[in-house]
Amino acid sequence: MVDAEIAGSRKTLRYDAFLPMGMAAIYLLLLLYFKSIGGYKAVTVPEEPVVLHLVRNPNQPGRPRKEQNRLGQEELLATTFEQFEREIRRQLGRMLSGGGFDPATDIAAITVNRWPYGYAYTYDSLSDPDVPPEHRPHVLGRQRFGAVAIANSDAGAAAFTNQAIDEAHRAVQELLVAHGLT
Repeated sequence: MVDAEIAGSRKTLRYDAFLPMGMAAIYLLLLLYFKSIGGYKAVTVPEEPVVLHLVRNPNQPGRPRKEQNRLGQEELLATTFEQFEREIRRQLGRMLSGGGFDPATDIAAITVNRWPYGYAYTYDSLSDPDVPPEHRPHVLGRQRFGAVAIANSDAGAAAFTNQAIDEAHRAVQELLVAHGLT
């Protein structure tokens, strides 16, 4: 019985060792499939231009989430577009200059989406005070004003498209009820 258990455990370990490789292969196949549909054509030669998507989350480690959110917003608002561009060029130069990349000549354009308000604050059940739902800032801030109803992801305290859609539905329902149409 013990020998069977040991042999079974060894087989499981061998099988488990191949799982990450199998998942990577599946991911690669899915990536290749989705890159081949919709008219998208991947870069095939080094001379072709590429689009890079860079993300920076200004965090303040060790501080509460709400304070990090506020400080990150302040930092983004205080950073000029010239500073963003200089830092992007500096970082890409550091990363890619070994391969012959020159930020001065190889970057055609830089677009910066500076959204200091871009992510709705999602409440932290571990550190935020327990406030009744009707007293939470996002609920108070979305109150209807006459014929104006507020609908966006901030109104639901979650930075997701489905939340914005849910909030749009809620806002329309509020207006229909307010005007006796439902």
